[in-house]
Amino acid sequence: MLVVVALIICPTTGCNSSPNIVPVKGTVLLNGKPLEGAAVLFQPKADERPAVGITDKLGTFHLTTRSQGDGAHVGLNKVSITKESDEPQLDDAEEGIQDFTLITPAQYASPELSGIEIDVYPGMESITLEMTSD
Repeated sequence: MLVVVALIICPTTGCNSSPNIVPVKGTVLLNGKPLEGAAVLFQPKADERPAVGITDKLGTFHLTTRSQGDGAHVGLNKVSITKESDEPQLDDAEEGIQDFTLITPAQYASPELSGIEIDVYPGMESITLEMTSD
């Protein structure tokens, strides 16, 4: 009876006992400077949930998959990094529609196209993700 209760409670409460999620932290740099407010996404295999984090004023992020700061899935992860302009542009063609402009280079917006792959493993050091705008 206790086993059945545990099986019912954990899936519905989001128990985080997954040994394949480990802490991941790092820094995002754009043209050599820390980038505040950027969204960092680590995409593992297609059937697993991605990890996300937002950079602070020093460009530092901590990834979250299921619970705050738990990290990312162990193994190879494709990475995307995006930051939108704080000033939305109004689309002249459609009144009232706001268009956001990326501050980060467009190639980094997709995990498939960014060219950044990080091998996540237990005990890994802090990483630095560097981008350049041309």
